[in-house]
Amino acid sequence: MVLGALLGSACATDRPGFTGTVTRRSPDCPVTRKAPRPLPNVTDERETLDYWLTRANEDGDLDEVLLAPVEIQTHNLALRTADAGKPLGQVDLLAPIDEESLRRQVGDRLAFMLERASSGTYVDRDGRRLGNDALRPFVATDPVPAIAPQWRTVDELTSLHCGPTPRGLYTEPPDPDFDRNVCSTVRPGEPIQLIARWENGMWLARTPYALGWIESDGPLSAPLERSAIEPVLLKEERPLTRRALLETAFSFLHGPYGWAGRGGGHDCSRFLLDVFATFGIALPRHSGRQALAGTFAVDVSTLENNKEKELLIEAAARRGIVLLQLPGHIMLYLGKTEDGVPMVMHAFSEFLTRCPDGEGEIVNRTDEIAISDLSLGEGTSRTDFLTRITRITVLGKSPGMELAGSATLRPAAAPTFPPQERCDDHVDAAIFRSPNRPHKGQPLRVIATTRDDPKSAQLTLRDPSGQVHTPMVHRLGAPPYTQWVEVEFPDPGRWMAVLADGSTTLACEEVTVFERAAKPRRRTEPAPAWLPVWRWEEDTENLFSAFVEQLFREPSDPDQTWPDLETLTRDRARNLLHDHRFPGEDAEIRLRPDCADLPYFLRAYFAWKVRLPFGCRACTRGTAKEPPVCEEELLTNLVELDVKDDIRAVDTFLRKVAGTVHSASARTLPRAEATDVYPVELSRQTLKPGTVFADPYGHLLVVARWQPQTTSDYGLLIGADAQPDGTVGRRRFWQGSFLFSPDTKLVGAGFKAWRPVRFKRNEGILVASNNAALRRTTKSAPWSADQYRGDSDRFYQRMEALINPRPLDPIQMQVRLVDALEEVLARRVVSVDNGEEFMKKRPRQPIDMPKGYRIFETVGAWEDYSTPSRDMRLLISIDAVTGFSERVEQHPEQFGLSKDAAKRGADEVRAVLNEQLQRRTFDYRRSDGTAQTLSLADVVARTVALEMAYNPNDCIEIRWGAAEASAERATCRRRAPAAQQARMQRYRPWFAKRQRPPR
Repeated sequence: MVLGALLGSACATDRPGFTGTVTRRSPDCPVTRKAPRPLPNVTDERETLDYWLTRANEDGDLDEVLLAPVEIQTHNLALRTADAGKPLGQVDLLAPIDEESLRRQVGDRLAFMLERASSGTYVDRDGRRLGNDALRPFVATDPVPAIAPQWRTVDELTSLHCGPTPRGLYTEPPDPDFDRNVCSTVRPGEPIQLIARWENGMWLARTPYALGWIESDGPLSAPLERSAIEPVLLKEERPLTRRALLETAFSFLHGPYGWAGRGGGHDCSRFLLDVFATFGIALPRHSGRQALAGTFAVDVSTLENNKEKELLIEAAARRGIVLLQLPGHIMLYLGKTEDGVPMVMHAFSEFLTRCPDGEGEIVNRTDEIAISDLSLGEGTSRTDFLTRITRITVLGKSPGMELAGSATLRPAAAPTFPPQERCDDHVDAAIFRSPNRPHKGQPLRVIATTRDDPKSAQLTLRDPSGQVHTPMVHRLGAPPYTQWVEVEFPDPGRWMAVLADGSTTLACEEVTVFERAAKPRRRTEPAPAWLPVWRWEEDTENLFSAFVEQLFREPSDPDQTWPDLETLTRDRARNLLHDHRFPGEDAEIRLRPDCADLPYFLRAYFAWKVRLPFGCRACTRGTAKEPPVCEEELLTNLVELDVKDDIRAVDTFLRKVAGTVHSASARTLPRAEATDVYPVELSRQTLKPGTVFADPYGHLLVVARWQPQTTSDYGLLIGADAQPDGTVGRRRFWQGSFLFSPDTKLVGAGFKAWRPVRFKRNEGILVASNNAALRRTTKSAPWSADQYRGDSDRFYQRMEALINPRPLDPIQMQVRLVDALEEVLARRVVSVDNGEEFMKKRPRQPIDMPKGYRIFETVGAWEDYSTPSRDMRLLISIDAVTGFSERVEQHPEQFGLSKDAAKRGADEVRAVLNEQLQRRTFDYRRSDGTAQTLSLADVVARTVALEMAYNPNDCIEIRWGAAEASAERATCRRRAPAAQQARMQRYRPWFAKRQRPPR
């Protein structure tokens, strides 16, 4: 990979890969011609600096500092030390030479050149294969002779050869403008380090940006002392802004092209190297390495959708200066014209066009630094630039929410461990350890959480002996931003953990590892479940979010189920705080919550682990006329328990919590004060993992993870929930799984944060924050009625914008909705089959059907085997799937479409929907045991029948909506009692309107 970047990417764009021949058929179709100026689709105005300053100013702040000087210094350091022996950036000629690394690099280079030359890939100027004499310089028993470095400067343009020979090497057909044995051209006044003398007299040499060989009689200065070379090497950094970048780049416009800098011209990478050097940014020399040397990069090599690629480029441009790479070439992205055409500036040799008669291709020679659009080459054998782009590279800010799931950050620079008096963390950037008392017999986990994006900052550890450890970093979603590392066998003594990028330290913490673990405290008399030590502040809230996310993080498929919560907490890989207080504690704690218990169990369990206060209230369930109301008094962890040890205490306390809370506990009205949870605004900062979601009808979920958009897939918000049988699962957010109503007359649905409770130690009580305090809080999410403004459609559209902040192709979005519908049906197949098996065991014994709203909330066989709640969600899911095309037509801007393209886009979505619904099928077993195949289209067509398909007393054919006189229904052998059918008919409007009744 490194050699390919060094030797095959000197940016002739198309010429290096062009090996075919073009037959001239007419004067209108020459083999080669000079390209017009300006190039196609480029006007004279679009070749001016003022035009692009105006365009950039419309899209953002021209003078926003994208990289400050100190950030540029750290960036250069990070790239210089990214990979021992193979730095991404420029090397430090003043640093000692790593001889082992150098020998490996030179040996690899010689082997690469020998293979290319001996195989005939490289030939001489006349197109002949090289003989043994010509190959001999590439054969060496010792890759590097005696190393005797000295510094010089170059007096004239000097070729830096890729191999230890001045002989020219070319690809077929040979072109003297493209010598593959020239890796770069060193400019007058540039520093160079001579490393070793070769047998033929050539020098192995390097500049900060390239390694190669120069001829023995090269135009060099006399040897220089370090004091003389330092001023030449040191570059002053200046802030990188869009204005300054454009002004610098346009000073190069129309300069001559030169492969590897031939004749003092610029190839694509030399152009960018020189532009960014004016800011002190030390880019590597060749395009393949430059594409890896940004603040972050997005790999689009497998992305076939050019519309999505354009959206990614635009999102990247909002974060900084964008470079666009394709094999052998790299370009500076300028932005879009007023009519939406993406444009670039780049140094390149040529591009192809089709002959007028369509029978051949013409090579158009540009041979300069030019402005072009990305359609050059469209319809030719090489295809257009946009299609060929494989990587988007950004120098500037962090990826942000739009690109977080697609971007690869540059590596962190090696940290500077601060002295003891500077070692500290704080609530917005905190470091935690687990276990609470680290010891050598248990792996040490170090967890860092931050409010703001830490960019490339990374956790690094230093052990008691002073050795630096860089364990594998596990990164969780954001915000908050979390990363954690683990040392399996920590040595006893004082460790130091830093979250840093070079000298920029965000947080630092000392951790003492002991010889022995803590032991549970034996209790001889009643005592509180636990006493709080810490407070609920931003850092502990962020750690709670990290704990919840890691617990439900894997596997990637959002639709997962586990038998109980303790299956997850006993899994060390999932539970960040596994055995945090005492060895073996998690094996003794029972966690089998239902849907109402799950949020409370997670919060209380975490509070016990970290020694935080916890409280909950007893509440009414609410009625058709009254909302749920909670008591003022809290059940807290200060309750006195008569148990034998601390582990039994938390286990007993959780039983008390389960007996106190229910699903209505979180459905209290938004402005109520005596509540366990309170409403928050719809934002990524407030809807962190651990946030509770209460639907209007009695189900609770917990935000488990934000799965970000990738280059080709949609984002997901994943929630965790529990069922009456204790099973715990995950569900993706959408209208069919997270039910919502903005009506707050009798119930408060939606996303809610935990109301902080604090320990008044002097009084020995816990008190909860009121709404007034929560409106102005900075320690947790502020109170807000934001989500209740507008109708439910507004709610779901705002959530979709958070889940997918970058517009996606509407086709992909439609497929996503069909995916979710298919998941709903897969779960329903299991539920209906379970009911059928139960009924077969008790022939002619109907299950009692509750009356009114209780069909959704009762217990017993009806609760276990009927599906009114599931079917309500199914009907809502069908509406969301079939109504999506209308949303595309009404709101095209959400999908990167213009108003003119809205109707066409919606029609395309409808066509895809019909194809997907017809293609996807599933089976169920009819009453006689035969298989019945249904497509999703069949299910959609049966929407009305599914309004009365939830009763397990009906045969399975009715439960799948089979028409009364159909062959499918002919095997039906069971009907619900007439009285139940009559009640179902009365209840049908609830399902037809997709609205559950009040209690």
